[in-house]
Amino acid sequence: MLSLTKDLDSPPGQPDPGAKAGTSEEAWIVGSNPEQAIRMRSLSVYLSNGGALKDVRLVEGEDERWTMWVRLINRPGEYRLNLFKSDQPKTYRDVDLAIATVRDDFGYYGSITLATEQRPKVGKAQAGPIADSDEE
Repeated sequence: MLSLTKDLDSPPGQPDPGAKAGTSEEAWIVGSNPEQAIRMRSLSVYLSNGGALKDVRLVEGEDERWTMWVRLINRPGEYRLNLFKSDQPKTYRDVDLAIATVRDDFGYYGSITLATEQRPKVGKAQAGPIADSDEE
């Protein structure tokens, strides 16, 4: 994967906090066609500087762990959430914990899309309609 460093701009109408302190906040954006990622640290800085999330998607992988994808209010594309100091994806064993992170840590209360990469096992019986016990 190719690692790139980009400055996160302040949302329109917001002053640049980096200009006051004489430093700019950086975000590590990882580019691997066509996926993009943002580290947890960078997302926290972006949100504390007045940025916001536009959309959140949680995807359950084949390993039964949940990966978070976010859309930022003033940036195009979807970003996979990576670990704090790593290019590895941040995963959650429990979808409830992932949702709590989105609500409590990121302050996002919009809709959250849930998706899965799980597929039924070959030869495993599919659940059918439940028959009413009064019918004969």
